[in-house]
Amino acid sequence: MSGKMDDRQALAAIVLWNSGHFDTFDIGRLLKVGEDAVCRTPHAARKLSADRAKAHEFT
Repeated sequence: MSGKMDDRQALAAIVLWNSGHFDTFDIGRLLKVGEDAVCRTPHAARKLSADRAKAHEFT
């Protein structure tokens, strides 16, 4: 039950995950997306943030 998340769902998943009160299964059920999509979203956000920070080190 994967499927894509829209921008609002991705942001909601990150906010809910960072709150520490919800696991990926519950977030997926709440947002009506697959748990695998929920798992990928915080990881992708962290990777983008780290890449941006690294890019700023060299400028």
